[in-house]
Amino acid sequence: MIATVTMNPAVDYTVLLEEPLQCGAVNRTTHERITAGGKGVNVSLILQQLEIPTKVYGYLSGTTGTMIAEQLQRTQIPTDWIILPNQMNRINLKVKENKTVTELNGKGVSVSEAETELLLQKLRQYGDGDIIVLAGSIPAGAPAAHYANVMQALAENGVRFAVDVAGEPLHEALACHPFVVKPNLPELCSVFDAEIDTWWDALPYGRKLIEMGAQNALVSLGSDGALLFTDENRVWHLSAPHGEVKNAVGSGDAMLGGFLAACSTGKPLTEALRMGVAAGSATAFSEWMANRSQMDNLLKTLPEPTELL
Repeated sequence: MIATVTMNPAVDYTVLLEEPLQCGAVNRTTHERITAGGKGVNVSLILQQLEIPTKVYGYLSGTTGTMIAEQLQRTQIPTDWIILPNQMNRINLKVKENKTVTELNGKGVSVSEAETELLLQKLRQYGDGDIIVLAGSIPAGAPAAHYANVMQALAENGVRFAVDVAGEPLHEALACHPFVVKPNLPELCSVFDAEIDTWWDALPYGRKLIEMGAQNALVSLGSDGALLFTDENRVWHLSAPHGEVKNAVGSGDAMLGGFLAACSTGKPLTEALRMGVAAGSATAFSEWMANRSQMDNLLKTLPEPTELL
Protein backbone atom coordinates (compact mmCIF):
# COMPACT_ATOMS: atom_id res chain seq x y z
CA MET A 1 0.00 0.00 0.00
CA ILE A 2 1.13 3.52 -0.74
CA ALA A 3 -0.51 6.12 1.50
CA THR A 4 -0.25 9.74 0.38
CA VAL A 5 -0.47 12.61 2.84
CA THR A 6 -1.40 16.08 1.61
CA MET A 7 -1.14 18.41 4.60
CA ASN A 8 -2.33 21.37 2.55
CA PRO A 9 -4.84 20.22 -0.09
CA ALA A 10 -6.31 22.84 -2.37
CA VAL A 11 -8.89 23.66 -4.96
CA ASP A 12 -6.87 24.32 -8.10
CA TYR A 13 -8.51 26.96 -10.28
CA THR A 14 -6.80 26.91 -13.68
CA VAL A 15 -7.60 29.56 -16.27
CA LEU A 16 -6.40 30.01 -19.84
CA LEU A 17 -5.71 33.42 -21.37
CA GLU A 18 -5.35 34.03 -25.11
CA GLU A 19 -3.75 37.42 -24.52
CA PRO A 20 -0.83 38.12 -22.14
CA LEU A 21 -1.81 38.87 -18.56
CA GLN A 22 -2.19 42.62 -18.04
CA CYS A 23 -1.44 43.81 -14.52
CA GLY A 24 -3.84 46.42 -13.20
CA ALA A 25 -6.44 45.64 -15.89
CA VAL A 26 -9.39 43.33 -16.47
CA ASN A 27 -8.34 40.02 -18.06
CA ARG A 28 -10.80 37.62 -19.70
CA THR A 29 -10.36 33.87 -19.59
CA THR A 30 -11.06 31.56 -22.52
CA HIS A 31 -11.09 28.31 -20.56
CA GLU A 32 -11.45 27.37 -16.88
CA ARG A 33 -11.02 24.16 -14.88
CA ILE A 34 -11.53 23.42 -11.18
CA THR A 35 -9.83 20.33 -9.74
CA ALA A 36 -8.87 18.88 -6.38
CA GLY A 37 -5.21 19.75 -5.94
CA GLY A 38 -2.24 18.85 -3.82
CA LYS A 39 0.94 16.89 -4.47
CA GLY A 40 -0.14 13.81 -2.54
CA VAL A 41 -3.51 13.77 -4.26
CA ASN A 42 -1.79 13.89 -7.65
CA VAL A 43 0.54 11.03 -6.71
CA SER A 44 -2.47 8.89 -5.77
CA LEU A 45 -4.19 9.69 -9.07
CA ILE A 46 -1.19 8.28 -10.94
CA LEU A 47 -0.94 5.24 -8.65
CA GLN A 48 -4.59 4.49 -9.27
CA GLN A 49 -4.02 4.56 -13.03
CA LEU A 50 -1.13 2.13 -12.59
CA GLU A 51 -3.31 -0.15 -10.42
CA ILE A 52 -1.23 0.33 -7.28
CA PRO A 53 -3.28 0.30 -4.03
CA THR A 54 -3.30 3.79 -2.55
CA LYS A 55 -5.17 5.87 0.02
CA VAL A 56 -5.30 9.64 0.46
CA TYR A 57 -4.92 11.35 3.84
CA GLY A 58 -5.08 15.03 4.66
CA TYR A 59 -6.92 17.89 6.31
CA LEU A 60 -10.16 19.38 4.99
CA SER A 61 -12.08 22.45 6.09
CA GLY A 62 -14.89 24.69 4.86
CA THR A 63 -16.68 24.78 1.52
CA THR A 64 -13.44 24.30 -0.41
CA GLY A 65 -12.75 21.20 1.66
CA THR A 66 -16.16 19.86 0.66
CA MET A 67 -15.30 20.45 -3.01
CA ILE A 68 -12.03 18.53 -2.63
CA ALA A 69 -13.78 15.61 -0.90
CA GLU A 70 -16.48 15.42 -3.59
CA GLN A 71 -13.94 15.42 -6.43
CA LEU A 72 -11.85 12.67 -4.82
CA GLN A 73 -14.99 10.65 -4.17
CA ARG A 74 -15.68 10.62 -7.91
CA THR A 75 -12.23 9.11 -8.57
CA GLN A 76 -13.09 6.21 -6.22
CA ILE A 77 -9.68 6.50 -4.56
CA PRO A 78 -10.06 5.63 -0.84
CA THR A 79 -9.67 8.66 1.42
CA ASP A 80 -9.45 9.29 5.15
CA TRP A 81 -9.79 13.00 5.85
CA ILE A 82 -9.43 14.89 9.11
CA ILE A 83 -12.03 17.66 9.26
CA LEU A 84 -10.87 20.96 10.74
CA PRO A 85 -13.38 23.46 12.16
CA ASN A 86 -13.59 27.16 11.34
CA GLN A 87 -11.07 27.22 8.49
CA MET A 88 -11.06 26.86 4.72
CA ASN A 89 -8.78 24.95 2.40
CA ARG A 90 -6.85 27.17 0.06
CA ILE A 91 -7.58 28.03 -3.55
CA ASN A 92 -4.58 27.95 -5.89
CA LEU A 93 -4.91 30.08 -9.01
CA LYS A 94 -2.98 28.92 -12.07
CA VAL A 95 -2.93 31.30 -15.04
CA LYS A 96 -1.87 29.71 -18.35
CA GLU A 97 -0.71 31.96 -21.18
CA ASN A 98 1.65 31.41 -24.11
CA LYS A 99 2.70 27.99 -22.75
CA THR A 100 3.70 29.47 -19.40
CA VAL A 101 1.93 29.13 -16.06
CA THR A 102 1.78 31.77 -13.31
CA GLU A 103 0.68 30.41 -9.95
CA LEU A 104 -0.85 32.16 -6.95
CA ASN A 105 -1.00 29.63 -4.11
CA GLY A 106 -2.92 30.20 -0.91
CA LYS A 107 -1.48 29.79 2.58
CA GLY A 108 -3.79 26.97 3.60
CA VAL A 109 -4.98 25.53 6.89
CA SER A 110 -3.20 25.29 10.23
CA VAL A 111 -3.34 22.23 12.50
CA SER A 112 -3.04 21.71 16.24
CA GLU A 113 -0.91 19.15 18.05
CA ALA A 114 -4.05 17.10 18.68
CA GLU A 115 -4.92 17.10 14.98
CA THR A 116 -1.36 16.06 14.10
CA GLU A 117 -1.61 13.20 16.58
CA LEU A 118 -4.90 12.15 15.01
CA LEU A 119 -3.16 11.86 11.65
CA LEU A 120 -0.34 9.83 13.22
CA GLN A 121 -2.89 7.43 14.71
CA LYS A 122 -4.30 6.80 11.24
CA LEU A 123 -0.83 6.25 9.75
CA ARG A 124 0.38 3.84 12.44
CA GLN A 125 -1.39 0.99 10.64
CA TYR A 126 1.33 1.03 7.96
CA GLY A 127 4.56 -0.91 8.30
CA ASP A 128 7.01 -3.12 6.42
CA GLY A 129 6.37 -3.08 2.68
CA ASP A 130 4.27 0.11 2.82
CA ILE A 131 5.23 3.58 1.62
CA ILE A 132 3.97 6.88 3.01
CA VAL A 133 4.26 9.91 0.74
CA LEU A 134 4.64 13.28 2.47
CA ALA A 135 4.13 15.79 -0.30
CA GLY A 136 3.59 19.51 -0.64
CA SER A 137 3.79 22.41 1.76
CA ILE A 138 3.48 21.87 5.50
CA PRO A 139 0.47 23.33 7.39
CA ALA A 140 0.45 27.07 7.98
CA GLY A 141 2.43 27.97 11.09
CA ALA A 142 3.92 24.49 11.51
CA PRO A 143 7.65 24.20 12.27
CA ALA A 144 10.06 23.37 9.46
CA ALA A 145 10.61 19.99 11.11
CA HIS A 146 6.93 19.02 10.74
CA TYR A 147 7.55 16.25 8.20
CA ALA A 148 10.62 15.10 10.12
CA ASN A 149 8.53 14.87 13.29
CA VAL A 150 5.95 12.71 11.51
CA MET A 151 8.70 10.43 10.18
CA GLN A 152 10.31 10.08 13.60
CA ALA A 153 6.97 9.24 15.21
CA LEU A 154 6.44 6.39 12.73
CA ALA A 155 10.07 5.26 12.41
CA GLU A 156 9.64 2.05 14.42
CA ASN A 157 6.86 0.81 12.11
CA GLY A 158 9.29 -0.05 9.31
CA VAL A 159 7.41 2.03 6.75
CA ARG A 160 9.37 3.76 3.97
CA PHE A 161 8.89 7.48 3.27
CA ALA A 162 8.85 9.48 0.05
CA VAL A 163 9.21 13.22 0.61
CA ASP A 164 8.40 15.97 -1.88
CA VAL A 165 8.79 19.36 -0.25
CA ALA A 166 11.05 22.37 -0.67
CA GLY A 167 13.36 24.44 1.50
CA GLU A 168 13.99 23.89 5.20
CA PRO A 169 11.29 21.19 5.61
CA LEU A 170 13.20 19.05 3.10
CA HIS A 171 16.48 19.79 4.86
CA GLU A 172 14.98 18.61 8.16
CA ALA A 173 13.42 15.50 6.62
CA LEU A 174 16.73 14.31 5.14
CA ALA A 175 18.06 13.50 8.62
CA CYS A 176 15.30 10.84 8.91
CA HIS A 177 16.69 8.90 5.92
CA PRO A 178 13.67 8.90 3.59
CA PHE A 179 13.49 6.20 0.93
CA VAL A 180 13.32 8.88 -1.75
CA VAL A 181 13.14 12.66 -2.03
CA LYS A 182 11.97 14.36 -5.21
CA PRO A 183 13.00 17.99 -5.67
CA ASN A 184 12.94 19.85 -8.96
CA LEU A 185 15.72 22.26 -9.88
CA PRO A 186 14.19 25.34 -8.17
CA GLU A 187 13.57 23.29 -5.03
CA LEU A 188 17.14 22.00 -5.14
CA CYS A 189 18.27 25.62 -5.29
CA SER A 190 16.14 26.44 -2.24
CA VAL A 191 17.71 23.66 -0.16
CA PHE A 192 21.29 24.72 -0.85
CA ASP A 193 20.75 28.45 -1.51
CA ALA A 194 22.55 27.99 -4.82
CA GLU A 195 22.02 28.87 -8.47
CA ILE A 196 21.62 25.67 -10.48
CA ASP A 197 20.97 26.35 -14.15
CA THR A 198 21.51 22.97 -15.84
CA TRP A 199 21.12 19.33 -14.94
CA TRP A 200 24.88 18.94 -15.12
CA ASP A 201 25.25 21.67 -12.49
CA ALA A 202 22.81 19.72 -10.31
CA LEU A 203 25.07 16.67 -9.98
CA PRO A 204 27.05 17.73 -6.87
CA TYR A 205 23.87 18.89 -5.13
CA GLY A 206 22.04 15.65 -5.85
CA ARG A 207 24.94 13.79 -4.29
CA LYS A 208 24.71 16.07 -1.25
CA LEU A 209 21.08 14.99 -0.76
CA ILE A 210 22.38 11.45 -0.38
CA GLU A 211 25.16 12.56 1.97
CA MET A 212 22.55 14.34 4.09
CA GLY A 213 20.49 11.19 4.53
CA ALA A 214 18.31 10.33 1.54
CA GLN A 215 18.48 6.75 0.32
CA ASN A 216 17.51 7.90 -3.17
CA ALA A 217 17.07 11.34 -4.73
CA LEU A 218 14.91 11.76 -7.83
CA VAL A 219 15.51 15.22 -9.31
CA SER A 220 12.96 16.27 -11.94
CA LEU A 221 14.43 18.42 -14.71
CA GLY A 222 11.45 19.40 -16.85
CA SER A 223 12.26 18.94 -20.53
CA ASP A 224 15.65 17.46 -19.58
CA GLY A 225 14.04 14.46 -17.89
CA ALA A 226 15.35 13.39 -14.49
CA LEU A 227 18.39 12.42 -12.45
CA LEU A 228 18.39 9.57 -9.97
CA PHE A 229 20.98 9.40 -7.17
CA THR A 230 21.33 6.40 -4.84
CA ASP A 231 23.09 5.73 -1.56
CA GLU A 232 25.28 3.21 -3.41
CA ASN A 233 27.00 6.18 -5.07
CA ARG A 234 25.30 5.60 -8.42
CA VAL A 235 23.75 8.28 -10.64
CA TRP A 236 21.55 7.87 -13.71
CA HIS A 237 20.14 10.39 -16.17
CA LEU A 238 17.17 9.86 -18.48
CA SER A 239 16.09 12.49 -21.00
CA ALA A 240 12.42 13.31 -21.43
CA PRO A 241 10.68 12.30 -24.66
CA HIS A 242 9.70 14.96 -27.17
CA GLY A 243 6.13 16.19 -27.20
CA GLU A 244 3.87 19.22 -26.93
CA VAL A 245 3.68 20.45 -23.36
CA LYS A 246 0.04 21.23 -22.58
CA ASN A 247 0.11 21.35 -18.79
CA ALA A 248 3.29 21.02 -16.75
CA VAL A 249 1.39 21.42 -13.45
CA GLY A 250 1.47 18.10 -11.62
CA SER A 251 4.08 16.50 -13.87
CA GLY A 252 6.59 16.26 -11.01
CA ASP A 253 3.95 14.60 -8.82
CA ALA A 254 3.21 12.18 -11.65
CA MET A 255 6.93 11.39 -11.92
CA LEU A 256 7.04 10.49 -8.23
CA GLY A 257 3.90 8.38 -8.60
CA GLY A 258 5.35 6.45 -11.53
CA PHE A 259 8.66 5.93 -9.72
CA LEU A 260 6.97 4.61 -6.57
CA ALA A 261 4.61 2.39 -8.56
CA ALA A 262 7.59 0.57 -10.07
CA CYS A 263 9.44 0.38 -6.74
CA SER A 264 6.40 -1.06 -4.96
CA THR A 265 6.22 -3.93 -7.44
CA GLY A 266 9.90 -4.83 -7.04
CA LYS A 267 11.20 -3.27 -10.25
CA PRO A 268 14.87 -2.15 -10.31
CA LEU A 269 15.58 1.53 -9.75
CA THR A 270 16.47 2.09 -13.41
CA GLU A 271 13.04 0.82 -14.43
CA ALA A 272 11.46 3.00 -11.74
CA LEU A 273 13.25 5.99 -13.26
CA ARG A 274 11.87 5.10 -16.70
CA MET A 275 8.34 4.77 -15.30
CA GLY A 276 8.71 8.08 -13.48
CA VAL A 277 9.82 9.94 -16.60
CA ALA A 278 7.05 8.31 -18.63
CA ALA A 279 4.39 9.34 -16.09
CA GLY A 280 5.74 12.87 -15.70
CA SER A 281 6.06 13.46 -19.45
CA ALA A 282 2.67 11.95 -20.25
CA THR A 283 1.10 14.31 -17.72
CA ALA A 284 2.93 17.31 -19.19
CA PHE A 285 1.60 16.33 -22.63
CA SER A 286 -1.98 16.08 -21.29
CA GLU A 287 -4.55 18.61 -20.12
CA TRP A 288 -4.49 16.99 -16.68
CA MET A 289 -3.00 13.92 -14.97
CA ALA A 290 -2.09 11.23 -17.50
CA ASN A 291 -3.98 7.95 -17.87
CA ARG A 292 -2.51 4.45 -18.04
CA SER A 293 -2.41 4.17 -21.83
CA GLN A 294 -0.63 7.53 -22.21
CA MET A 295 2.03 6.46 -19.73
CA ASP A 296 2.46 3.01 -21.25
CA ASN A 297 2.80 4.42 -24.77
CA LEU A 298 5.59 6.78 -23.71
CA LEU A 299 7.33 4.10 -21.65
CA LYS A 300 7.76 2.00 -24.79
CA THR A 301 9.73 4.81 -26.42
CA LEU A 302 12.18 5.45 -23.58
CA PRO A 303 15.73 4.06 -23.67
CA GLU A 304 17.59 2.69 -20.68
CA PRO A 305 18.91 5.43 -18.37
CA THR A 306 22.53 6.50 -18.79
CA GLU A 307 24.73 5.87 -15.78
CA LEU A 308 27.05 8.78 -14.99
CA LEU A 309 30.47 8.13 -13.52
